[in-house]
Order: sequence, then C-alpha cells, then structure tokens
Amino acid sequence: MSGAPLVASPLYGLRTWSVVGASGEERLTGPQQATPWPGAGAWLDAACTRVPGHAAPAPGCGCGVHAWHPGRRSARRVLAMRREVPGVIEARGAVEVHREGFRAAQARPLALMLAPGANAGRIRRLAAAYDAEPVPVDGPDALLAWCRARGLGLEPAVVDELLGPERVAEQQRKTRMERVRIAAALAAIAVLLAVGLVVTGDPGDRTLFGRTGEVKPR
Repeated sequence: MSGAPLVASPLYGLRTWSVVGASGEERLTGPQQATPWPGAGAWLDAACTRVPGHAAPAPGCGCGVHAWHPGRRSARRVLAMRREVPGVIEARGAVEVHREGFRAAQARPLALMLAPGANAGRIRRLAAAYDAEPVPVDGPDALLAWCRARGLGLEPAVVDELLGPERVAEQQRKTRMERVRIAAALAAIAVLLAVGLVVTGDPGDRTLFGRTGEVKPR
C-alpha cells in the first residue's frame, strides 16, 4: 500500500456500517471493528489497532477510515450488503488514495441510503442522530447519480493522474491476480460440492458391502 498519494483535502466516498443498539438508540459501527461512530456531525478519528503510535492512514498499513470512490461497481457493492447500512462519508485530514478507494484520517457520515427493502424508520433515526441526509435510492444508478449531481468523489481519470501510470499498472495487475485467485477458489468449491453430491447421492438399487457383508440401504 506504500507509494499511494496522500491528499490533504475533503474527499467523499461510499461505504457501509453495521448497526448496534436498541430501537431509538441505534449507532453506526464499522463492519469489521465494533467502534461506534460519534453522532451529531462529529468526526471519527482513525487510529491504528495493529501498530499503536503512528498516525492513520500510514503508508504500508491498512489503518484509516476506508471508503470506495463513487462508481457503478462500488455502488452495487454497498447496496448488495443487505445487513449493513450503505452511505456516503465526508473525509478530511490526510487521505491516502488508491485506485478503487481511499483511507482517511477522519470521516463522518454525509448521507445514508434508503435502499429497497431497508428498514426506513431505522435509517431515518440514524440519519437524524448523525446529522446525515437520508437518501431514497432504487439501485446503483440512483446512488451514483446522487453523488455526481453534487460533485462527490474523484473521477477515475483524476485518480489515475494522482497515482501515475506505474502505480495504476501495478494495481491493475494485482486486481487481475485477485480475480484469478477468486475464480480458482470458486471452481475448487464447485468441484468439491460435485464430488460430495456423487459420494452422498442416493444409492438406489445398488448393492453395498461393508466389513460385515452386504448392506441393505433404507
């Protein structure tokens, strides 16, 4: 992750949160870390849990508040996480930019998405608690259009310019390798499932034999 540019300016991105607390007292937390985000428009200060002492986001580390650049793929990604709340954050301080997203020193919720099937009452309560805007969206295109109408997020060309051609090529190579690894893992799972179905399938009228002789299937 080292070598990525640090941008010291407000930046906007997509992400999701988990929700904790009883009805009427809900709070947003990170999906991986249970740290509650402060409400009433306050900023969350990122801190590294792996190497205490250095400021987040540190080059070569994974610390900082993570978000994706607004785009069709990232919009589909956040809206597909049904058990999490999708939204837009405003980030400030040091921001380390990567091709698909960024890591920031500070962030706060700017908007929470009211996607189809979401608990609208809960989303509105959370938006009020965080001084964020509840935004009804019916899919990725609507989320992306909302961001673009407000000029939120970095355009892909701007990101590529910030990273430079060598960094872009390196990240593209890593993305391709990751997709190959995922495809291989899925293929291996499919083979194991197929073998399992064959092994555990209905024996039908076949005669089976065990240590004590013929076994009669029931």
